[in-house]
Amino acid sequence: MILCAGGSREKIELMEMDKDGIMVAEYWTALPPKAEFEQKIRGILIEARQQAEEREALNNSVASFKTASMKELKDN
Repeated sequence: MILCAGGSREKIELMEMDKDGIMVAEYWTALPPKAEFEQKIRGILIEARQQAEEREALNNSVASFKTASMKELKDN
């Protein structure tokens, strides 16, 4: 999450975030009320955790597949 008090699309593009795979999902020009902001941040955190869990599960599946494939190759 990158929070900026001000800025423009040009300034953000100059940061060259795309080289690191960082994309801007939303631009806010002002912060919403505190309760709404907290709710939005909680939602983002939940979504990020779910994505991390899904990536971990996928990585575990790939690792298991590789292990099983290597075992099969050794057995043949």
